[in-house]
Amino acid sequence: MKTKNLLMLMAAMLLSCASAFAQSGNTPAKGDVNEDGTVDVADIVNVIKIMKDGGGAVGEKTYYWYAGTNNGNAVTADNFTDVASRIPESEVPETGSVTANDQYVYFVMPETKHLESLTDGNGSAVELICTDVMGYHIYKTASEISGMLNYTIEQTLYYWYVGTTPIDDTNYNDTNIVSQVTTIPTETTITTNDEYLYIVVPKEKTVTVYGGGFEINLETYNSSTHTFTNAETYVGDYAIYRSAQIGLGTSKIVVRD
Repeated sequence: MKTKNLLMLMAAMLLSCASAFAQSGNTPAKGDVNEDGTVDVADIVNVIKIMKDGGGAVGEKTYYWYAGTNNGNAVTADNFTDVASRIPESEVPETGSVTANDQYVYFVMPETKHLESLTDGNGSAVELICTDVMGYHIYKTASEISGMLNYTIEQTLYYWYVGTTPIDDTNYNDTNIVSQVTTIPTETTITTNDEYLYIVVPKEKTVTVYGGGFEINLETYNSSTHTFTNAETYVGDYAIYRSAQIGLGTSKIVVRD
């Protein structure tokens, strides 16, 4: 309740700044957190994200983590925060083992990590079901397990690109062009001339482009028609965006969860 009240107070303060800014064109926008030239809801979203990510706080951000059978009880989107422990990301183990007795085995980890392998005592791969919720992966074995399982966890890498090289479903994952990163930048600035702006980002991210104080229209690549349209379409787990026009000048790309 305290957090909710704080966020409401912050929203009121930022909107108050927006009102004051509108009344005086010569007054700097003190609430312009994302520096796009206006004070609006996008600035509130940025402040909330800073709080969520622990921006400015001392110490490493913590995440929920779990590996086990939960005593035969299911681990779901509704209860994983009660079952899992909260630990620094650096303490999420790279390898480990879990023993089950005719039970399902569950794993909970931040989306920045993924279960690279899960094998039984004979070294055979064990099939998994994965549910994504609130920035976390919840893994469950496809069947009940009896015995020990060995697991390996790795850092998740994402394809990321902002530039003027034409991108489609043939090269969005070409690491000679796009980057592989562990964290998608929240803000990026680029200058374009007589060229389209292209962006590759995981499909669950929200992308907004600002130029000259205005939001720039984006189109999304459709692999069925091999064209960019106004419809939300994806290539695998990624969205490929292109600016609706060329010659944007200096633009700011803002990426949010």
